[in-house]
Amino acid sequence: MTLGVYWDGREVGRLDRVDERSREYSFSYTRAPQAISLSLPLRNESFRPSECRPFFEALLPEGVVRERIAQQLKLVASDSFALLAELGRDCAGALQIMQEGAELDAPSVAWLEDRELDSLIEKLPIHPLGIDAGDRRLRLSLAGVQNKAVLVRDSAGRFGKPLAGMPSSHILKPQPSAGGERTGTEGYPGLAVNEYFCMCLAARCGLSAAPVELATLAGRPCLVVERFDRDLSVWPPRRIHQEDLCQALGLTPDFKYQREGWRLPSYRALAEVLNDHAAAPGVDRLAAARAVVFNFLIGNADAHAKNISVMHTENGMRLAPLYDLVATAVYPDLSPELSLGIGDELNPDAISLIHWVDLAGDFGLNANAFARTRRGLVELVRAEAIRLRDEARMDGWHHPCIEDIRAVIDARSPRVI
Repeated sequence: MTLGVYWDGREVGRLDRVDERSREYSFSYTRAPQAISLSLPLRNESFRPSECRPFFEALLPEGVVRERIAQQLKLVASDSFALLAELGRDCAGALQIMQEGAELDAPSVAWLEDRELDSLIEKLPIHPLGIDAGDRRLRLSLAGVQNKAVLVRDSAGRFGKPLAGMPSSHILKPQPSAGGERTGTEGYPGLAVNEYFCMCLAARCGLSAAPVELATLAGRPCLVVERFDRDLSVWPPRRIHQEDLCQALGLTPDFKYQREGWRLPSYRALAEVLNDHAAAPGVDRLAAARAVVFNFLIGNADAHAKNISVMHTENGMRLAPLYDLVATAVYPDLSPELSLGIGDELNPDAISLIHWVDLAGDFGLNANAFARTRRGLVELVRAEAIRLRDEARMDGWHHPCIEDIRAVIDARSPRVI
């Protein structure tokens, strides 16, 4: 079997199984005007499985979510080729992956009534991403381990299931329940509010972040995230190509965390990617460094290489908006160790001035100017966190985790300035 890789409806490459008994596959370009990844530059020769696996593996769900979807589709969870064949019609970024020569139905939407949307949210532990094996028209993929629904929303606010390759536009992340099978996120109180607070706080402090809303669905808080890899000014939404830092560096998802002594992944490697490929490298390097400061302040230890992305736009490559911002430090059973080291230091309690100086060097920033940037950002984050907390109280979405986040910010501010 051969899978075609399509960009804006045009085939740009193909995936081929190494042989009938293997789960390995190779990738080759066909008529691509540009590379699909920084780690897969245009060339005539095929890419070996070890070369192309990091990019395509990152398009699939991870962990328990992947296992559940594979079981539902009667596939082996380790068979990435088969999963891509089933789920590849709507991935992160602009690509679609499907069997070559397959006849496709016209993209469409199955609009959901409120009760149907609530039911979909309730069934996410059983049907991750909202995938129902009984509906062969619904085939989509999104990386990560958290239960979420991948839907499309119109200008009137209706949600629907994207069918037959219809581009999804929004991600719904409900507050996990305390019971049931664990995916790694259940039982963390206020998780949806936590992420909403952190995403809103980032935007208020001048950082580019994916737009979010907080809704009540199926009787629980639900974070609604607008996809930054979709152009929602047109209908149907248009896909925008993006890749995460693991994909850009040629690392499989299991290497998303930096370890002591590792050069990859790291903020230094991110800076090099931006310096070598970004349309505005200076602007993006500063934006990335400010994001590091923000994540440290709010206690987000999960800012790993798959939670950092770059976008391939018509105007060149740019750093993607922030996403998946969660103050993990408010949950005692989560590791406090940083996903990527600040000056190669992974222990947040050991961060000092020298590490911020090293980070400035990694991003090619003047150390004194970066010190002023950090001071300004600390003042802004502390002030806006109070204002946002007060608004949460007035608008009825306050949760005790917000006070915990503010305590983390206050405790970490001296380490930043």
